[in-house]
Amino acid sequence: EKGIELIETYRPDILFLDVNMPRLNGFELLDKLNYKDFKLIFTTAHQEYAIKAIKNKAVDYLLKPIDSEDLKFCLEPIINANSQDTSTNKPRSVIEIAVNDGIVILKQNQIIRLEASGSYTFIYMKDNTKHTASKNLKYFEALLDSSIFFRCHLSHIINLTEMTKLLSSDGYFALMSDKSQ
Repeated sequence: EKGIELIETYRPDILFLDVNMPRLNGFELLDKLNYKDFKLIFTTAHQEYAIKAIKNKAVDYLLKPIDSEDLKFCLEPIINANSQDTSTNKPRSVIEIAVNDGIVILKQNQIIRLEASGSYTFIYMKDNTKHTASKNLKYFEALLDSSIFFRCHLSHIINLTEMTKLLSSDGYFALMSDKSQ
């Protein structure tokens, strides 16, 4: 149950899933998921589940004990495909968020920071407005220009051009142009 919650919250790119687990097996877990936009790799000691894994759109099937070369061979095409996708995509200057009466267009250079709140994201703007989006932080992380925006914490993405100071008090905190930390 905790795995389902984590998958729905963090929306991983790759999911390593065992077949035999307490309470639910891997196939039952898959059936209960809403979010399924990940590369699925089964890791199990039971070779007899390979066909069922492939039918569940698994990109690979690793037998335990997992050999490091098998793992590397399994991950290389996924990593290469992801790096090619990002290198050809040009950063967009705007992002869109759905609101009750339509869609709000936000210019990236007007965003100060984004803050996660469960499956929602608060977006703080230079004009002191705050927008609430029903998408998680990982969704926005993929849309934002990575040369300007930095995920400094599990719950925060900041616009580096809006950071005014790096405070060192019991750790480091970014002081932003709107005085937030």
